[in-house]
Amino acid sequence: MSIDGKNTVIRLQGGLGNQMFQYAFGRALSLRNNSDLYLDVSALNPKKNRGYSLDNFLLNAKFATPPILKSAITPHFALKKKLWKALKIPFKYAPTHIVEKRFSYSAEIAETKTSAYFDGYWQTEKYFADCPDIIRGDFAFRNESELQKHPQYGEICGSDSVALHIRRGDYVKNPKYRKLLYVCTLEYYKRAIAYLRERHSGLKFFIASDDHKWVAENFDLSAEFRLIESKSAIEDFFLMSRCRHNIISNSSFSWWSAWLNGNPQKTVIAPDAWFAARARMDYSDILPGGWIKIATTSQSK
Repeated sequence: MSIDGKNTVIRLQGGLGNQMFQYAFGRALSLRNNSDLYLDVSALNPKKNRGYSLDNFLLNAKFATPPILKSAITPHFALKKKLWKALKIPFKYAPTHIVEKRFSYSAEIAETKTSAYFDGYWQTEKYFADCPDIIRGDFAFRNESELQKHPQYGEICGSDSVALHIRRGDYVKNPKYRKLLYVCTLEYYKRAIAYLRERHSGLKFFIASDDHKWVAENFDLSAEFRLIESKSAIEDFFLMSRCRHNIISNSSFSWWSAWLNGNPQKTVIAPDAWFAARARMDYSDILPGGWIKIATTSQSK
């Protein structure tokens, strides 16, 4: 940890999409402040499929060492000051511990000027709207040449392709998630498909999902609808990002695949509900301008 400059320490948590939001938030803040960016991976748990996932990209990450974490996450101001004094580090360089208190954008946090440890999800493009090209460059795929060998890659790139992402899995099975997160309905997907068909012809829909059985029961998997046959989540993610249009679910994984879609004429459709109504969360900043919100009113089962 440098004591002659600013340091931005970001706590990583969750899966690929969540980690991408956290990194993008920290990267943009470090650029604005000319600070060093460190990633704290101590909360990640590979045994629960929540290991470090940003190694799929070309970004150069620096990881927070124990001394950095020890000084950054001390919760009490007085104790923190004593600790920094014991370490013989000038307190003016000591990070503060900033916890995300609401899901929506915070200009105050985005304008933080001092060294700090940031604990949150930071799920809005507004946090990195001033440097999108740098974020896209950081999220270039490390093994793109290998990913391009997928048998469906050529068809996706050569057609008016639509990535259709269906997230069910833990959203349906985990009682905790069920209370918090909205589950996109078949009605939503039908409305989104209809919206695109009214504006484009010859579409081919490529479906990525963690519930192939539900997909087979609700979609005619023929010439128009194809299930993405992948061996890993990153293959799904890559192929979704290479489609010309996107129908996303309320998932950060899905969100980022659409954001990385480089088609300047892309249409991105998203559900108007991100969380369950009883969660009472303000998610008004989650969607970038220009993305289309489709209303759906019923909860899936």
